[in-house]
Amino acid sequence: MAQIWKEKFDFKNHKDFMSSYELGGSEICESRKISFIYFVKVVGETFQFVDIDQVKMMKDYLSLEIFPSTRKYNNGLEHHWHSWQERLPKGIHKKSKKDRIMKALNKLEEFIISDDEL
Repeated sequence: MAQIWKEKFDFKNHKDFMSSYELGGSEICESRKISFIYFVKVVGETFQFVDIDQVKMMKDYLSLEIFPSTRKYNNGLEHHWHSWQERLPKGIHKKSKKDRIMKALNKLEEFIISDDEL
């Protein structure tokens, strides 16, 4: 069973892990007008999202049958920077986990939409 919750955005405590290649996430600018950070815990992992667009990006990625190569050109200086897809937990691409994550993401998306309507 997935757990879904939100936390009031605090620029000191929350980072954006999907918008940059930085391992520890990037700072979220206060001017972005973000009120809440959304979380879903499923298959023993906790995923954090800044907005509904990030949830949709994750759903789009997990809906792929064949995942793209993670090998990308870099200038050799940034060998330890990885995109958010490359930092996903091991085994997440297995069908059983993927199905449970997709179901939880659908519930999270509904949660965010209903939260925005209030």
